[in-house]
Amino acid sequence: MSLKIIVAIFLCSLFIVDGAKILAIFHFPSNSHFILGSTLLKALANRGHQVTMLSPFLLNTPIKNYEQIEITGMQQFKEEKIMKQTLELVNVSLVERMSKMTDLVDKINVNFFTSPSVKELLTSNRTFDLVIQSWFGNEAYLAIPHHFGAATIAFSTIGASMLTNSITRNPAPYSYVPNVFGSFSDEMNFIQRVQNTLSSIGFDIVQATYMTTLEENYLQKYFPNAPPIDEMVKNISLVLLNSHYSIESPRPYVPNMIQIGGFHLEEPKALQGDLKTFMDSAKEGVIYFSLGSNIRSSDLPADKLDGIIKCFSKLPTKVLWKFETDNVKNLPPNVNIGKWFPQKDILAHPNTKLFISHGGLLSTTEAVYLGVPIVGIPIFADQESNIEDGVRKGYALKVSFQDLSEETLTNAIHEILKNPRYRDNIKQRSLILRDQPIRPIDNAVYWVEYVLRHNGAHHLKTSAVKLQWYEYLLLDVIAFLLGIVLITSYIIYYIIRLILKGIRKVFKTTGTSKNVSKKKKSKLA
Repeated sequence: MSLKIIVAIFLCSLFIVDGAKILAIFHFPSNSHFILGSTLLKALANRGHQVTMLSPFLLNTPIKNYEQIEITGMQQFKEEKIMKQTLELVNVSLVERMSKMTDLVDKINVNFFTSPSVKELLTSNRTFDLVIQSWFGNEAYLAIPHHFGAATIAFSTIGASMLTNSITRNPAPYSYVPNVFGSFSDEMNFIQRVQNTLSSIGFDIVQATYMTTLEENYLQKYFPNAPPIDEMVKNISLVLLNSHYSIESPRPYVPNMIQIGGFHLEEPKALQGDLKTFMDSAKEGVIYFSLGSNIRSSDLPADKLDGIIKCFSKLPTKVLWKFETDNVKNLPPNVNIGKWFPQKDILAHPNTKLFISHGGLLSTTEAVYLGVPIVGIPIFADQESNIEDGVRKGYALKVSFQDLSEETLTNAIHEILKNPRYRDNIKQRSLILRDQPIRPIDNAVYWVEYVLRHNGAHHLKTSAVKLQWYEYLLLDVIAFLLGIVLITSYIIYYIIRLILKGIRKVFKTTGTSKNVSKKKKSKLA
């Protein structure tokens, strides 16, 4: 055996962790969240860890070391509430949108805590070394790793946001870090910076007041012996971010925030059967259209649906459209619909010329990785900012949902198909996303095991997490310095006042003496 091989084996052995018991909580009833969570857990299971997934979804094929616990009722809630309410979030004000979102999050959390499977898990005698939990309006879930005495890793499916910055105290200046739920890129003019600042502060206020009250109420009801949320947040070891600077605008990150965007990507598979025939025979190319797993094309308003169909009917290209029902009126012959398509495999096909997308982060990442330009129709959450980033980087065009029509969609499609710069730009972004020292999935596994190896790896956290909010913002220091300035100014003012008073007194005394002398002289005269 050569020396190089011996050294390589030795180095690898340094990073091996004995099989740990890992619980993952991906509670949100979105298939994209489950894809991310299950991808990470499968990689950890392959490393010999005993993993348990708590989710509304299940793997079709069980694998070794991978246990599944279904959160019952969540998928039904998604079908009945989330999918229909999502489109209602488009034409409302930011305040109303936040109100509807917080109400939605509240219902999801109540469903979670009252789920029989969750109750059974929490009353069992099981133990876990680590809990990985999806992070979105569920701070009270920190009581679960506290209950098991386990380390905690937060997983952000939308990358960095105010939600992750608040738990790590990561600096995110409003001047160039856009609100992830807004519609600005990192290059904002004055008015946009004002709007970004106000919306971000407004979000922080709602989070710190209304949402925190909700979360504390969950604790009192379901975990009465748990510490306050602020205390449990300090025990979060690491935050894994489903983002990458090839897609997200560059920004600062503290050491315990790790970007792993693209980790769910695997090499595409060859298409089979009728789908392969459809794609291979498309001499003019194929447009793939999908609004993701949380929005149904079948729920689109009739006028917008009619405009889309008219647009597609006039295109020389073929269209693959993820559509949830079989009954579509006036469907053109060049359009093929299906309830599900292998999205990554379709985007990887050489005949795919364009992706019409809602702008979800998984879809955007897949399009960038496979070099397919985007026409974005953002609906809610981070979709606006994802598409805006794509527009600024030159690989996407945005068609707002409010303006979606036959004309606007046709214009956007023709612009991208006829102008090669969009494909050139996304190819360049694809190179940046692919050019990484190690595979993102290996990076994700490394950092999970790093936390296990170093007993929570709390040395990665900055001291900012120990500060109160007013200390972090230096409000106490500013108040102290301002107090010194005011006191010093008052002392100087008082001294000057005394000096001036003394001077006036001297002049007054001198003036009186002169008057007395004049009177004496006049009497003598």
